[in-house]
Amino acid sequence: MRAPRVHERPPDGGWGWMILVSNFATCSIIFGVQKSFGVFFVEFREYFGETSGGTAWINSIMSAIAHGGGALAVPLSVRFGTRPVVMVGGVLSSLGLVLSTFANSVLYLYFSLGVLTGLSYAMVYVPSVTMLGRYFDKRRALVNGIALSGSGATFALAPICQLLEQEYGWRGALLLLGGVTLNLCVSGALLRPIVLAADLVSHDPSPHTQIEPSTQLAIGTSTGESPEQNDLERNRIKEQGNFSRIQRKQFDVSLLKKRRFLLFASADLLSSFSYLIPYVHVVPCARYRGIDETKAPFLLSVAGITEVLARVFSGWFSDLKIISKLHVYMMFIGLNALACFLFPLATSYPALLAYSVAMGTCTGGFRALIMPLVADTVGVVRMPNALGLTLVCEGVGILLGPPVAGWLYDATDNYNSSFFVAGGCFVASLLPLCGLSYLSRVHQNDSDACSTNQRTEPATDTCSSVPLVEHETSF
Repeated sequence: MRAPRVHERPPDGGWGWMILVSNFATCSIIFGVQKSFGVFFVEFREYFGETSGGTAWINSIMSAIAHGGGALAVPLSVRFGTRPVVMVGGVLSSLGLVLSTFANSVLYLYFSLGVLTGLSYAMVYVPSVTMLGRYFDKRRALVNGIALSGSGATFALAPICQLLEQEYGWRGALLLLGGVTLNLCVSGALLRPIVLAADLVSHDPSPHTQIEPSTQLAIGTSTGESPEQNDLERNRIKEQGNFSRIQRKQFDVSLLKKRRFLLFASADLLSSFSYLIPYVHVVPCARYRGIDETKAPFLLSVAGITEVLARVFSGWFSDLKIISKLHVYMMFIGLNALACFLFPLATSYPALLAYSVAMGTCTGGFRALIMPLVADTVGVVRMPNALGLTLVCEGVGILLGPPVAGWLYDATDNYNSSFFVAGGCFVASLLPLCGLSYLSRVHQNDSDACSTNQRTEPATDTCSSVPLVEHETSF
């Protein structure tokens, strides 16, 4: 039997481009449906006689589980494989939307749209984006930005949902969306597994990790290199042996002891609280301010188009390394906060369009960098578990944000307070990011000092504490 090809590092191309296509389609469907919820928001509220806060729970539960369910999706993909988990998730997502057409209460939609569809989205999204990270290294920020730019499909999906709702009612529109989401199964079929050298290392916890004979055979037969070259490759794999033990853990709780990861996760939770508030409430707010119901959904279209461009630009600009990814991330969050604080000035349709441009640009700019920053913070091998925990934090923020904004509207009969709270949470998320920036500089200085010492003298105890493998950190 032919041994699988072993890649010492992510190939940064090849079949990875098809993985990118798969992720783009996945993000288009998942985030397009979530962000188009504003089209159905008013219909659900009026049809079931529910408050704005109660109606907002539908999308909040779906989005929260779609993000927080990553902690469940990661072990499932490890146990059964990425491709089958994603394809099953595609079927379940369609089932959730179809079952929602029989809803007779908002509580029913909490379970059909919220729990079932949200959980299926987690089974699709988290394994897919993790697979993308395994195929790309040097271009990771750029391809992640391109993939997540698919979430800007809102620019097409929101008006389509509005037309479907007017033509067939909200039940018929959800039924047709259920058919569209079956395309997630096609995206899952493209997720060809890749074998990295670190995956094949024995998990012996002894200080000197041993390579199993089958691994040696796989390396030798798949690369066609000379014995001397194979010896060098085996030595490189031995250096990464400690990583493979981490990867095989389904829940790596040691990440919760890393200060840098905790700071990033707490910042992500706060920014996620505000993330969906504008997308859920900008259309109802426009209609509240007298904008025609046929024009209001185009605010999401404008935001979607600018978000696509911003995600690609953010990934491309970050890979240039003119300034760090973290500082680009912080810049876009700060601008998003400013846009939310200025929202009360948007009382006309042109002003609301201008806000939508700012919202899409700032949101796309910082959301495109989450996965690359997770990889930079904990290392590419720990990334699946770290991404799962990060998405749990996002899920908590997304679960609470839109309902709180809805309750503020119910209490004040005005949307301005909702956007002020969103801007305040964006500002609050910058505080832990400042701490992360400081720790990153300290870690970089230690690494530079270690590199200088190793060129001039034997490694010291200080240098031995600096990780030898790229991206991994003890902070």
